[in-house]
Amino acid sequence: MTVVLLLLCGTVFIYDLLLRRVPNWLLLTAFSIHAATICITGEGFGGIDIWQSLLGGAIGFLLFIPLYALRAMGAGDVKFFALLGLMMGTHYLIPLWLIGSVLAGVHATAWYLSTTSFVMTSATWHRIQASIMNSEAYQRLLKRRAGRRGIPYAAYLAVAAIATGAS
Repeated sequence: MTVVLLLLCGTVFIYDLLLRRVPNWLLLTAFSIHAATICITGEGFGGIDIWQSLLGGAIGFLLFIPLYALRAMGAGDVKFFALLGLMMGTHYLIPLWLIGSVLAGVHATAWYLSTTSFVMTSATWHRIQASIMNSEAYQRLLKRRAGRRGIPYAAYLAVAAIATGAS
């Protein structure tokens, strides 16, 4: 299951960081592998049983669904956190949430500081930034995002899952 977790988290990280989305096909694939593993072997990632798995998924979902309702979080973030709870169990939820939130907070702070005059940057940095933003590759990326903006929280949850669960 560690390989499945690493592949899932690596793919979620890339998708969310670049496109600000978490594909349903990916979550359903990981869920199917996890469910099949529990049905065949009787245990999931880290030796959790079906009840620990279901409890982790339910708690993960219930913790983040209010944030989705308040439009503070995307549906992909909620589904991914619930899936991590399902795959890893309840004892990983708090470390995942804390690490993911710290990383998202650093991202938000860096973004805020880069968009204000609070931080003085060099002319060279402005030229590099303009070059990237005007590049064809960056413009294609923005087009694929389809206007989705915000903090890639699922990407940071993926980093947290790798840091806590894959060790």
